[in-house]
Amino acid sequence: MSEQEDKLKALFSINDTSFINQREILEDLNTFLADCTQDLHEFGIEFENAGLFEKLLFQILYHNSSLLNLTNGSSIKVRDKKIDVSDMTAVYSLARLQIETFVNLCYIFFLDIDYSKNLRAYVYKIHGLRKQLFLTQKHTKDFTPILKMRNELAQELKNIRKLEEFKVATFAKREKFINPKYARLITPNEVYELIQIGDLSRSHSLYSNHIHSEYISIRQLNSALKKSNESERSFSTVLLTCSRITSLIIKNLNSQYDLKEGSFSKAPSLLIKLVESLNELSAKL
Repeated sequence: MSEQEDKLKALFSINDTSFINQREILEDLNTFLADCTQDLHEFGIEFENAGLFEKLLFQILYHNSSLLNLTNGSSIKVRDKKIDVSDMTAVYSLARLQIETFVNLCYIFFLDIDYSKNLRAYVYKIHGLRKQLFLTQKHTKDFTPILKMRNELAQELKNIRKLEEFKVATFAKREKFINPKYARLITPNEVYELIQIGDLSRSHSLYSNHIHSEYISIRQLNSALKKSNESERSFSTVLLTCSRITSLIIKNLNSQYDLKEGSFSKAPSLLIKLVESLNELSAKL
């Protein structure tokens, strides 16, 4: 089959918004991403904060896998009668978590901004450790988990102070780096614009309603209970969003870390065209 034929087939597949088809697309893309992630290890690619990079990639893989399982549905028993259910709240909550993981991954490792990747990673970790220590301040400082976090924080502060970028910064900026109010040094809207993935911020806001159990989520759940095909349509949209996220990660992973001789080069032409077409779609939204 020619590249043009594969391109058309990929486009037709994306436009088929049926639940079964969208599940198959995400399953294929998640396997592809897992193979590309394994390439990092097998090619011996090492860089500062590679451990954080790998953990964020694994989170993306795990979230996709969990979403695929959740959208399959489950059942509960009522008076010994089995009733099939679709947990929309859980699916939407996990979708929001997937978007946030994707935003952090892109912000730290993929985007070209004024701050270096190492500085971004150190500030991200320092913010997280300080926040966790604040939430556990009732424990004594010599409590083993607290002591471990304090040692980690001390190491990250030591790492960031070694950066020339930190040394030449103003006092106000250095204070911002070591006592960050936020995990990211640029606003979420700036991140979304640089990622160029279209309507993702609106999807994040929608899915947030379910995490906070706002009334709109109860209305949507009630609608899904009354209309059996409602949840499948909603799940298809979530799966497509996660496919777009996964495709963009695959593209950046292979272009920025020189993995094109690995799984990317061995993938079927149709799968490559699917990734390209999804990324083109995201750029237009």
